[in-house]
Amino acid sequence: MRIQLFDFIDDTLEYYERKMPSFQYAQKQVLNAFQNMFSEKEDSVVNFYTRIKKTTSLKEKLIRNQFYLDYSTPEEAIAHLSDLIGITIQCRFIRNETEIYKKLFQFFENDSSGYSVCVIDKNIFMNLRMPQPQIQRNGFTIFRIDGFYMFNYTRINFELQIKSLVHTFWSEIEHEVVYKNPDFVMYDNFNRNMLGAIRDNLDVVDRQLEIMYNEISHESKRSQIGMDEQGFKLFVSRSINDLVNRKMKESVGFTTDFKKCSATISQYIYLHDFMADGENRVKMVDYLERISVINEEPIDFSSALTLSGEYHSRDIFCDILGKYMQTVINSNFRWHVFFTVLFEVEQGDNLTVLDSFCSIIRKLLIQPRWYRQTFESFGREVQETMHFELAKILAEALVDTDKIDIVHEDKLYRCMNIFRAFTDSLPERYSDGKTMLRDIDEIRNDLYHQISILFK
Repeated sequence: MRIQLFDFIDDTLEYYERKMPSFQYAQKQVLNAFQNMFSEKEDSVVNFYTRIKKTTSLKEKLIRNQFYLDYSTPEEAIAHLSDLIGITIQCRFIRNETEIYKKLFQFFENDSSGYSVCVIDKNIFMNLRMPQPQIQRNGFTIFRIDGFYMFNYTRINFELQIKSLVHTFWSEIEHEVVYKNPDFVMYDNFNRNMLGAIRDNLDVVDRQLEIMYNEISHESKRSQIGMDEQGFKLFVSRSINDLVNRKMKESVGFTTDFKKCSATISQYIYLHDFMADGENRVKMVDYLERISVINEEPIDFSSALTLSGEYHSRDIFCDILGKYMQTVINSNFRWHVFFTVLFEVEQGDNLTVLDSFCSIIRKLLIQPRWYRQTFESFGREVQETMHFELAKILAEALVDTDKIDIVHEDKLYRCMNIFRAFTDSLPERYSDGKTMLRDIDEIRNDLYHQISILFK
């Protein structure tokens, strides 16, 4: 015969599943409210996490906390489940936890119920009278606040936690390594002391990270605009990266890591537009104005990019690279974002901009002055053939990786060094041009391999 408590648990879980749409609605409303309280301008907030308790977790809690003894109906049991919905505000550093907690009071006002009601959404109530931070069973502290959302005259409970990055990491360690360890391990003083030492070390790491973050932020705020090359490229790169993060969030609802691509675009701008003549100050102002205008305009990252025709170039390297880019410009999202931004910043015909970009990449990898002098001793015909073949091999090796990494500055620099060292070694390996041309397939395989492994 089945014991009665499991009938109660089954009834509770059935009721829980039936009410799930209401819980999901409340979860969304509560999350939206906290996101509005701590907007993107709040530098200390890193992310928001939310979850609705899983039925397996609920079943475990019903038994562990003896809900079947304290409550007679499923409705009562669920009404007393304090963490039915979980909301976590993740912040950068430990000190930010207190700052965020104090800021909560700006968005709540006292209510006759004893709870505080949210001024943004009057259906959200929180118990801001709870002493904070709370002491956990393990002896450590946490900012944990009980609340509920009123929906159709029913209270739907939620629990808000405020955690720094290292405290989030600590929670995962403790949860997965200690409490979910299937092996029987006595949680004695030794284990407790070891875990305490780990926690203390994480607090030290938090402080070190904060010092480093503040130093980086201080460096970033220093004025580096002017005719200094690195200062200008850094400023443009940062401006483009901030622009992409904001516009992508508006357009598609998420962001990607665009820092390296931003650096590439700023390098392209500098080489293409600022190395040509002496009107740099005027051009600099023009670019700053252009970025300011783009900031105010919508950018649709979901719309296909168009070119005025098929890409062709008389240079073999640019021809291979440009044709590849044209094929991925709307099929690979990372490439699509890259060229969407490049075409926005560089006004004009998209096909012309693509050709200019390919030419800049070629100049970075195959420096013209050095390359023109290579193989001179073998005669003009051999020289032109080797220039053509090596540039072709390099382009094919790059596009075959099928990665946007091929335009990242760090990879371009390493690729340039590999290509130059390999090219310089050929006159030492071959005493005459005919032998070198005869072994072109072997040369191809060798160079292709060296470039390819760079992107593994």
